[in-house]
Amino acid sequence: MFLISGMAYAETPKNLVTNPGFENGTGWPTGWWGKLPTHCSSDNQIFHSGSKSLRVMVTDSKKYVLVGQRVPVTPGESYDIGAWIKTENATPPGAQICIEWSGPKGWLGGEWNAKKVTETQEWQFTGVERVQIPKEATSAIVYLRLIEGSTGTAWFDDVIVEKQVRPVMQPFILRPNYRGKVLPGAPSPEIKVEIILNPQEHGLTLDKLEMTAALKNKTGDRIVQENLKPITSNSFNVELDIPANTPPGDYHLTIDLYKAGNLLAQDTYPIEKLSQEDVSGLTSYIDGHNRFILSGKPFFPLGLYVVQYLSDTSQLDEIRNSPFDTLMNYNINSGTNAQITNYLNQLQSRNLKLIFFLVKDQGLMDINATTQKVTTFKNHPAIISWYMNDERGLEYLGELEALYQKVRELDKNHPVWSVNCRKYVLIGEAHTADILGVDPYPIPGPITLVSQMADWAKDAGRGYRPLWLVPQIFDWSDYGRKARPPTREEMRAMTYLAINHGARGLIYYSYFNILDDADYLTRWEEIKEIAGEIDHLRPVLLSTQRTNNNDIICNNRNIDFKLMKEGDTYYLFAVNAKKETVTGVSFRNKLVNKPSTIGVLFENHRQLAAINGNFTDDFGPYGVHVYHWDESS
Repeated sequence: MFLISGMAYAETPKNLVTNPGFENGTGWPTGWWGKLPTHCSSDNQIFHSGSKSLRVMVTDSKKYVLVGQRVPVTPGESYDIGAWIKTENATPPGAQICIEWSGPKGWLGGEWNAKKVTETQEWQFTGVERVQIPKEATSAIVYLRLIEGSTGTAWFDDVIVEKQVRPVMQPFILRPNYRGKVLPGAPSPEIKVEIILNPQEHGLTLDKLEMTAALKNKTGDRIVQENLKPITSNSFNVELDIPANTPPGDYHLTIDLYKAGNLLAQDTYPIEKLSQEDVSGLTSYIDGHNRFILSGKPFFPLGLYVVQYLSDTSQLDEIRNSPFDTLMNYNINSGTNAQITNYLNQLQSRNLKLIFFLVKDQGLMDINATTQKVTTFKNHPAIISWYMNDERGLEYLGELEALYQKVRELDKNHPVWSVNCRKYVLIGEAHTADILGVDPYPIPGPITLVSQMADWAKDAGRGYRPLWLVPQIFDWSDYGRKARPPTREEMRAMTYLAINHGARGLIYYSYFNILDDADYLTRWEEIKEIAGEIDHLRPVLLSTQRTNNNDIICNNRNIDFKLMKEGDTYYLFAVNAKKETVTGVSFRNKLVNKPSTIGVLFENHRQLAAINGNFTDDFGPYGVHVYHWDESS
């Protein structure tokens, strides 16, 4: 969803914090409580506004000092949090505002991504926008803190917790599913838009609203228009059929919301109708089946996160002799333009592809840096995509929107990939990427986090955006946690769970972690074996033939499965999502043709007898079976 222009009807939010400027109270500010309050007090000499602030002083880095206040929030809603912070000799990690929440079963987590203020700094505002409170939360506390490990002094003032007033109208472009490009042969209706209305937050009622959706050409002439009145639901889809005789070219979709003839909100999006010649000129794009098309052919990226010095080709030689063909190199920006070009040439000579990293360690690239990178390298054949968001939260939304818009303007050929691990952030940022990504790293916990997060991405894209998922192959011990590396069975199960839940690409995290492990050679062979299976199955995974999971019934709810078809062959991917052995798992086949024999891939040509198409099998801990049979068998 790429917004050309827009206007929205909005109201000023209310601050939910009691005594946000610490003006009330003698000695200790009213409405606040503190952990180690002897280190905290009101200060009437230094303040951002009014006549007081909260001062926190710490001399022992082992002390964890924080001040908190319970705030009234609504589960499922989004809030902005922030505070003005001044510091003096504050050592890292520093001073910060955060918010945490709890439910009936206790603590549920929080949001700790606000910028940390360190050293000696004058007053600055820091916070996080659009923090979504979980639906199961019943309470929330906003905290001001000098994080454990810090020493020094911090002052806090003018704290806010404000409920996000959602726009009265929130459109999301479902179709076209890629950058507003209507491809030749696109299914009708070519334009489909999800509309969410929030009239109650603005003192409005649905019965007073009406809407117009129109596709217009460059001169403003209407090609097709849909009028909605009365509006009876807060959520609905608007569909527009583009007349068959509409010539290829640039258009724009305008969605207007009115009350009694007065315009309340307007959003406008570019729509481009492509000719076959236009499509042939694209290096890559996303087709209507959410497949990545590279050089005119469907492509399933099978990749690795790496950290490689641009002059070091030893890892490239190791990787090119594996099923992997795509890299995401965190180190791509470490060299000069000439060194980056040479590295890209080295990739190209080995038939390896690159997802180009456009993120800084502590934030996002600015517009100028992004422009320079995209303009300089967009025509190199080794590049297949831009990686613009590596788990950045909604506090970066404005920057992400601007960067995404700039990349689209500069490069028509390469889609933008974005990865996140929080559902509400995925939903809030879905319009800033062409391909969505999630990075579930569950081991040593339940592997079902993979299927859960893949489903989050599906929800964020409403089923109209592709997913490139990031499976775990690393050991959390590499990052200081008490953990262990995933086993071969766990890595294989996570891989197939990703496939079952819609992944159209897999970029494993991370090669650079396992490379440093003592058991690298053993684990690398296991990972290559798993990747080899996916490489073998690529035609199936890219097939556009429709299947219905309801055609297969399984008697065990712990078996996660997906039915696919390529040519005349059906494939059933079945995963035991539990660490316990499961025996006697039966599959009932409801298809018209009933096979008498079921083959099992990657298991030494094992076969199962089927009775009227039905068969039974056993699964080891996290076991995976890939069944197949011909339609005519």
